[in-house]
Amino acid sequence: MKENYENMCSKYKLRPIRLAIPSKGRMKRESIQFLENCGFTIQVKERQYLGYLLGPCNIQLVFQRHEDILYGIESGSVDLGIVGRDIYEEKSIKEGYKNLIIIHDSLQFGNCRLELAVPEDWNVDSLRELKQRKKEITVATKFPGLTMQYLDQNRVNYRIIKGNGSIEVFPALNHSDIIVDLVSTGQTLNKNRLKMIKGGTILKSEAILIGNSKALKDSQLIDITKDLLEFFEATLRAEGFFSVFVNIRGENEERIANSIYSKEFLKGLQGPTISPVITKNGEKMFAIHIIVKKMNLQEAIKNLREIGGSGVVVLPTVYIFEEEPHRYQLLLKKIGEKNG
Repeated sequence: MKENYENMCSKYKLRPIRLAIPSKGRMKRESIQFLENCGFTIQVKERQYLGYLLGPCNIQLVFQRHEDILYGIESGSVDLGIVGRDIYEEKSIKEGYKNLIIIHDSLQFGNCRLELAVPEDWNVDSLRELKQRKKEITVATKFPGLTMQYLDQNRVNYRIIKGNGSIEVFPALNHSDIIVDLVSTGQTLNKNRLKMIKGGTILKSEAILIGNSKALKDSQLIDITKDLLEFFEATLRAEGFFSVFVNIRGENEERIANSIYSKEFLKGLQGPTISPVITKNGEKMFAIHIIVKKMNLQEAIKNLREIGGSGVVVLPTVYIFEEEPHRYQLLLKKIGEKNG
């Protein structure tokens, strides 16, 4: 596949477009799963850091650390990247990257929060109560930029202690008073006798797609980026829906439509698709196709039975495409503003 991809680039005088994703951990697994859900096939040999993303558009895939993805996009060695918003925001503060731009701000995986946590035996349950402490508070964190920004804005008297590894144990070892760290479920905090406080959420993070605002002026790259946005958006939009097919007896399409519109959970996206069924005995019957929210499926099936529906078939909805990705228009605007 490598030879085919590189030969194609050479034949059409195209440069390889590189998409970087995290090289390990939960973000690697969820990035791969997301890309596969979007209809792509990933080809990479074990223990190699270069691969290929094949499908709606063909791209060279690079596996890197979050920090290296950001640097690679800023420097131009990588075109696009999937990273956590937490790392993006922290490194943007620390490194002062000028050309990074968020292309898609909500890929809906890798969700976590950057939270301030205090010892559970502290008589502190809110940010307001924390601010009332006169003594300087030592704060252990792997996110000094975001933490300092947050504490300064809230006028907390603090001193940062940079930590690596499992900083949840720092307060118990008297290395720090409190911590600021990423939290998914909060179980690790509980095990280490720490608690979150009201107003202590610094950042809600998830996976985002980023690029270089200057590089995105290239027509080949912006076209590939638009294709990615098309399939990312269509996949995410479809995740909350089922395609429902059912046969209903009736006199004509109009009466069937009126019956459907009389039910709360059968509205579909824009309306039902109604087609005549050619029956052996000449009985008037129509095939209905509607898009139903997953959370409303049970009620929708009840509604269909109430209007005479039978043989209900439910299938996953893979893509829901709209006229053009909304985020593509936002991206063009951002590029213009950045490079203006």
